[in-house]
Amino acid sequence: MRDTLKTIFSMVAMFQLLTAQEIDTTVAMESLEPLQEYKETDSEIKFFGDYYLGADQKSKGNVRVFGGDLFLAGTVEGQIIVVGGDATLESTAVINGRVVAIGGAIFRKEGSVVNGEIVQVNIREGINLSRNEGSLSEEESDTFEFEDDFNENHEWRYSSLVHPQINWFIYNKDEGFFWTPFNWRFDRGGRSSFKTSLSLGYRFGQKEAAGRLTMEKSFGEGNGPALFLSAFRESRTDDDYRLPLNENSIATLFARQDFYDRWDEEGYEIGASLHGNVIEGKVAYRVVDISPFDPNSRLAKWLHGEREFRAPLHLPESKVTSLGGIVSLGSLHRNLFATGIGVTLTGETTLNSDSLDHFDRLSATVYLNWEMAPDIIFRSRTMMGDSKGELPQFRVFGVGGLGSVSAHPYKVQTGDRMVQLNAELLLLPNFMEGDHYLSLFFDTGHTWDKSDYSFTDFSSITNSGISAVGIGIGDEDLDWRVNIARALGVRDTWETTFRFNINF
Repeated sequence: MRDTLKTIFSMVAMFQLLTAQEIDTTVAMESLEPLQEYKETDSEIKFFGDYYLGADQKSKGNVRVFGGDLFLAGTVEGQIIVVGGDATLESTAVINGRVVAIGGAIFRKEGSVVNGEIVQVNIREGINLSRNEGSLSEEESDTFEFEDDFNENHEWRYSSLVHPQINWFIYNKDEGFFWTPFNWRFDRGGRSSFKTSLSLGYRFGQKEAAGRLTMEKSFGEGNGPALFLSAFRESRTDDDYRLPLNENSIATLFARQDFYDRWDEEGYEIGASLHGNVIEGKVAYRVVDISPFDPNSRLAKWLHGEREFRAPLHLPESKVTSLGGIVSLGSLHRNLFATGIGVTLTGETTLNSDSLDHFDRLSATVYLNWEMAPDIIFRSRTMMGDSKGELPQFRVFGVGGLGSVSAHPYKVQTGDRMVQLNAELLLLPNFMEGDHYLSLFFDTGHTWDKSDYSFTDFSSITNSGISAVGIGIGDEDLDWRVNIARALGVRDTWETTFRFNINF
């Protein structure tokens, strides 16, 4: 009953805030960017997209922001409401009036001053009202800085569905050094509905060029549905959930461990996509030539001598026509600290191939964050993979190794089906009263063939699965982290790893 009343109260409060009026309707029009879409009435001005108030600017009236984020570096004398987005108070921001975030969060940087009110409204959490807080000190802003570093450094897999962001410089066992000096996007500074993206680089290990060219036409205001066409030559992997590319490059260079299996694809895809604040997705028709990588890389031998890498994936050269899709709900802009849930679903089915049998491959990932208490966060990632039992060897699921189940060999288990759980309890620097955070984590997973047993055979899955527990400590800037993990069960092995990221 209490939760029901809290939800009703939050909804009523949201309605009141959306319909609130102020007497002073003067707005600092100089904060408008060229061609930024807006609508002005006698009582307020509405922006459709991100809104930025510069350090030398002042807002005195009513402003509402829809479908974008609010960035405040100047002075707010009136009221600004952002609907469905986050509000960031920069170090020079002065709030003498009122700032309201409905369905989003309010972030404050060191130096920001609140003499008026900041209101965060969320149906799940109710209303969070702060007033007359004055200037935010460095100590009080530590949590925000930690979170900001996380968001800047952690690479989300689906941050760009249509044209993936390509790292400027990476290294791996299959491509060697891969340098991408040309990574351009032409869209009139984000204001055009037609976008052209080009990424072009060179694989020094394979002595060949690679990249992607994408043309995208969007419809509607701001983010929305779009049609796209891409031509590419690039590597593809099913292991990019394990760890970011930059961290994998360091592991490959200095630890001689590559935690990705990959193959080469050259072809094109055409499809449709949807971009929103809480949902993104795409479906694509793909025609590609697939091939394995050449294992003879002189560069790898020069760097690592006689120490051999894991052999490249074995697969036949083939032309494959397929249909694939992905839907991501709430997991694109996950916040490390906010309680919430995100779901990502992917699927692929082959339509035609000259050397591969037909197969279907499905996977689902569920992210859960729970702020148990101030500066104590529980995080989890649950993964499931399924097929009809006909996956080719290079597309089977695998568990074990970094980013999967710690203290176990890389892909020690493989199969047509998969379950995996990663969970950790984070004690943040403010709770530890220092400059470091502590993590207690648990990993478990299992893969098997469809002919062995079903997903409902819990006893077989738990008896055959692998698990590990561990502890980690890292600095507040997320520059480094040390993990010590122990395998559970018959292996009883210990593993120490030096990470440049959080566990997942």
